[in-house]
Amino acid sequence: SSSSSSSSSSSSSDSLQSSSSSSSLPVVLWHGMGDSCCNRLSYVEDLIHASLGNATYVFSVEIGETPKEDVHHSYVGNVNDQVKQVCEAIANQEELQGGYNAVGFSQGCQFLRAVVERCQHTGPRMHQLITLGGQHQGVMEFPGCEAYDKFWCTEVRALLALGAYSDLLRKRIVQAQYFKDPSKLSTYLSKNIFLPDINNEHASKNLQYKANLASLDRFAMYMWLNDTNVIPRESSHFSVWDAGEKRLVPLREQALYKEDWIGMRQLDREDKLLFGTLPGRHMDIDWEWFNTTVIQGMLK
Repeated sequence: SSSSSSSSSSSSSDSLQSSSSSSSLPVVLWHGMGDSCCNRLSYVEDLIHASLGNATYVFSVEIGETPKEDVHHSYVGNVNDQVKQVCEAIANQEELQGGYNAVGFSQGCQFLRAVVERCQHTGPRMHQLITLGGQHQGVMEFPGCEAYDKFWCTEVRALLALGAYSDLLRKRIVQAQYFKDPSKLSTYLSKNIFLPDINNEHASKNLQYKANLASLDRFAMYMWLNDTNVIPRESSHFSVWDAGEKRLVPLREQALYKEDWIGMRQLDREDKLLFGTLPGRHMDIDWEWFNTTVIQGMLK
């Protein structure tokens, strides 16, 4: 199940009452690979409460019944099922009915983008999507394990070496579902069950995805300048590697943008796209910056 890790000193009924009196919208968080709702994101939640007050409701995505299961499901599972589960959890969360802002970390970035694309029209409404170190155009190499739970990460890397698009793995291993081999794009389009869909790369376009993403008030994307886990790191800014031309193609040069498959061009024209860069390696968060720029600057 998806559940909130929100913890407040008041009772649940008190927090329901107080959340409605907060001037800030509730915040939904989705963690990255090898992390859980209740590890690093507990600190994020504490920062939000310290900065915006305890009345600001925080919903931290948890897939499974425990943080340990949540970590496991960050490696193993069907992302489409996970996104559906989170959409349902958000729809059923009373505190979120008036709308919310969302912050994604690493793979949680593209998963939250899938939430807005697939579920915005049924509500509740996501107002802002802020992504840190996301893989919006996938990864062309499997994410490194240096920063993560070593056991699961090493096991998954060994499995993925057998082939991300194999029938054995493509619906079971989370990272295979945003793996994009630039030299095998036709295989990627036919076998990858998640990323080609949310990027509207199939011949038949889902117009609802475009309308939903374009309805955001802001879509902010941050990339770590020395990120060696996300390859290419510029995927955090929606850039993609062109195997034929052997170069990175920035968002505004892609058909996805020019033909506006998912609403990025519309957001850009309305000055609602933000591309930011951060010093350091993947998930090397400067908490002072996060508090000032994200919490005070966007979530307040």
